[in-house]
Amino acid sequence: MKITVLKNDSGMLSGVVIPAEELNELKRSLKDDSEFFKTLEAILTGQKNSPDKSEISLSSGLTLSQFESKTREITRKLYSDAFQKGLPMYYKDGRTKDASHFVRANPDGSEDLVSFNPAKREYAFIQQLASAGKGYWSDLISA
Repeated sequence: MKITVLKNDSGMLSGVVIPAEELNELKRSLKDDSEFFKTLEAILTGQKNSPDKSEISLSSGLTLSQFESKTREITRKLYSDAFQKGLPMYYKDGRTKDASHFVRANPDGSEDLVSFNPAKREYAFIQQLASAGKGYWSDLISA
C-alpha cells in the first residue's frame, strides 16, 4: 500500500496521505464495526460524513452557522466604520501569494495589492486590484 507520512517542522506526525485507489484495500483490512471502517465506507460511497454547520453547537450556545453569521456581521460593521472615517482596511485572500502582501480595501471601494515592511512599519503599493466602487467591500461605502 502506498502511504505518504506527513510531519511538521518538529518531525512530529501531522497526517497521512492514502491514494484514493488504495482506500478499498484499506477498508477490506478493517473490522466492519470499527469507527474508521464506517468513516471510510461513507467516504467511498459519497455519503455525508460530517454534521451540517447548523447542527454543530459551540460552547457559546450558538451553532457554527449562527457563529459564522455573527462574525460576518461584526466584520462588515468594522469595515463600514473604518471607511466612514476614511481609513483603509487590510486583509489576505487568494490574491496575496507572498507572506508580506495584503489587499488594501480603500474607503472609495477600490482595492490595492500592497506589501508590508515590518521593519519600517509601512505599506508599499504594488498594483491596483479593483477600481473605485468595484472592490469586494464596495457595497459598504455608502453604508
